[in-house]
Amino acid sequence: MVFFNILIIIYTKTLIFILKLLGKKAGTYPGRIALKLNKNIRDFIKIKGNIIVVTGTNGKTTTTNMIYSILEKSGYKVVSNKEGNNIGWGITTTLIKNCSITGKIKCDYLVLETDEHWVPIIYSRPNMKIDTLIILNFFRDQLDRAGEIETLVLKLEKFIEKHKCKLILNGDDPNVVRIGLKNLKKNNFYYGMSKLDSSYEISHDKMEGIFCPKCKIKLRYNYYQYSHIGSFKCPKCGYGNNKLTTKLTKIENNQFIVNKETYETNNANLYNIYNLLSIITLSKIYNLDKNIVNEVFKTFKVNNGRHQIFKINNNECILNLGKNPTGVNVVLRSIKHTNENKELLIVLNDYVNDGKDISWIWDIDLKNMDEFKRVICTGTRAFDLAIAIKCFGYDTDNIIVEENIEKAIDIMMKTKNKKYLISNYSPLIRTKEYLEKLERGSK
Repeated sequence: MVFFNILIIIYTKTLIFILKLLGKKAGTYPGRIALKLNKNIRDFIKIKGNIIVVTGTNGKTTTTNMIYSILEKSGYKVVSNKEGNNIGWGITTTLIKNCSITGKIKCDYLVLETDEHWVPIIYSRPNMKIDTLIILNFFRDQLDRAGEIETLVLKLEKFIEKHKCKLILNGDDPNVVRIGLKNLKKNNFYYGMSKLDSSYEISHDKMEGIFCPKCKIKLRYNYYQYSHIGSFKCPKCGYGNNKLTTKLTKIENNQFIVNKETYETNNANLYNIYNLLSIITLSKIYNLDKNIVNEVFKTFKVNNGRHQIFKINNNECILNLGKNPTGVNVVLRSIKHTNENKELLIVLNDYVNDGKDISWIWDIDLKNMDEFKRVICTGTRAFDLAIAIKCFGYDTDNIIVEENIEKAIDIMMKTKNKKYLISNYSPLIRTKEYLEKLERGSK
């Protein structure tokens, strides 16, 4: 069997090499082939180094890439799935790509973005023991594939009961804090935020997990940051009253203060800063240089469509991923604070990796669309999206529906207003690559 596994690794490495020569990304396909040849091929991989896993609904890719950059700049040898590919096939590709033909990976850190549903599957094996698990947040996402949040949390609770590790947890998300109850308390590290000028005391968002897992009564919030993220506590047992290892007290422009230390970022979106808090927590655990951490925060540039900025014919175009109601709402709220004339393009597909059920669009807060001069709907479910926007009161004369993504972007570029684009999962790369093509042409 050892010889057969070696042959699988050689074959898969060759396949990765050929796909790269052909200009392909070789993200999941080689791993899929390897698993067909031996469904337990990952068990053959032996890892020398600490395994850090990043999971949660939103923010995994950006957080993983920042951690990779910080560790690399700190002089460590790091292996990571930086391009995403965060389920079994993609992670298998990453492992085989970076191992020797005998299945050994020698690194200081293996940093893996992992789909939250795959964590119990991949890391239950003795050769894939997690040193630190970062859980960013949990929101309703791809219901037809993933089910409700409760199903996910129960799976992760069972996993943590059996496989103890250091947990870095969003202390402002009651769905995430639950996981910590199943772990050794000394291994839990919580991060969160104080009340900010943008915080609010009454929420009209669709929220999940707002009942105490112990007492089954509704949690009491002191304030919300967005959706169900905020300062909460059970009025009966005190659930949620966790001491924060990392606490943000102030955000001003692109600077923010954490534990009396000042950091700076090139993206002060609240969503992003929560991700940065998880990284700061990690840096304290592994004694990473604060100056290197801060430098990455200030200079990190995304090229994966997450808050990616393009300059096309002197127009600034900002592309964001929005694959669930909370993600889209956070983007829309960040845009709301800008005063310039602006247009919005939303791409909505319903392929398998998006989830066929797109009923979540009715949970998006579309009441304040009047600030956009035009709204362009595109993708396979463009008409469904246009109907939702119309039903929230937006002037239909300013709604344009064009199912072809490239044609929709071309329509958007005919005016001089600032452009905002939101795409769900499957069309994100296609949208990004077309904007990059236009950007190259405009230069």
